Amino acid sequence: MIRSVLALVLTAWFSAAAAQGFPSKPLRILVPFPPGGGTDIAARALGEHLGRDLGQPVVIDNRPGGNSVIATDALARAAPDGHTLLLTTDFHSINAAFGVALPYDSLKDFAFVSRVSTSPLMLVTYPGTGWKTFAEAIAAARAQPGKLSFASLGTSSPHYLGFEWFKRIAKIELIDVPYKGGGPALAAVMGGQVSFSFVVASNGIRQAQAGKLVALAVTGPTRARAAPAVPTFAESGYPEFALLNWYGILAPGATPRALIGRLNASIVAGLKGTDVPARLASAGVDAAPSTPEELETWVRNDIAHYRRMIELTGAKPEGR
Repeated sequence: MIRSVLALVLTAWFSAAAAQGFPSKPLRILVPFPPGGGTDIAARALGEHLGRDLGQPVVIDNRPGGNSVIATDALARAAPDGHTLLLTTDFHSINAAFGVALPYDSLKDFAFVSRVSTSPLMLVTYPGTGWKTFAEAIAAARAQPGKLSFASLGTSSPHYLGFEWFKRIAKIELIDVPYKGGGPALAAVMGGQVSFSFVVASNGIRQAQAGKLVALAVTGPTRARAAPAVPTFAESGYPEFALLNWYGILAPGATPRALIGRLNASIVAGLKGTDVPARLASAGVDAAPSTPEELETWVRNDIAHYRRMIELTGAKPEGR
């Protein structure tokens, strides 16, 4: 008993001592996707805020590949001193949900710092179909089983899993056409090469307002801030269907709690300011800060959510 209390006291002391001199060198935010996308924009916006707030430069380190596994593994192996972070996404949950061998434990090997953002997807079609509403699109799909198509981002993406899940709920048959990114998928549906796609809600509504797409429904539990006139799947008759993309900040698992608290306070302050949320909005996502505990619970629930989707659809991870 005495040893346990002493261990707790020493841990708290070392943690507090580490926080006193933090940060002592430039910070690094690993990003699991190439420059230019939403994750990169979010990381750079946060990095600039952290640099001002913490008094050290923040380097953005893009490590694309492996459905985010490469960057995540690099974080798991980094020194747990608070100077290396990862801006992760729902791909973290999906990789864990598939149950394949990963070089890290998706929960135990990381410290959860703060959620950064959430964003619903939007189901869209192109104007040439003549469908104006979600109900019309579903009726057309049922009348032409196996003839209409949807653009996915590969079997390990939320777009694919969401579509496969919805196909079963709605009892429709669609052909999966995989693309290597959101940009090509968006171009395909605007060009009429595919019938449907899930796109970031803010991008979808801009193209719909320009007459290049038809917005049918959003995947969030509530209507999207960027598209308040577009109904949710629940409002359209499918209350069990909801899907939210998210970004979050992780640190190596053994990072002292005092450092996690300092990082969380800085990130939350940035996300509640004006500059960082505005830059996130330009990337199509809404600022959604959290406590470390809330982010951990969110990820656990998200893994369970995707695991149910995978079991229901029989989906296989990329390359398997």
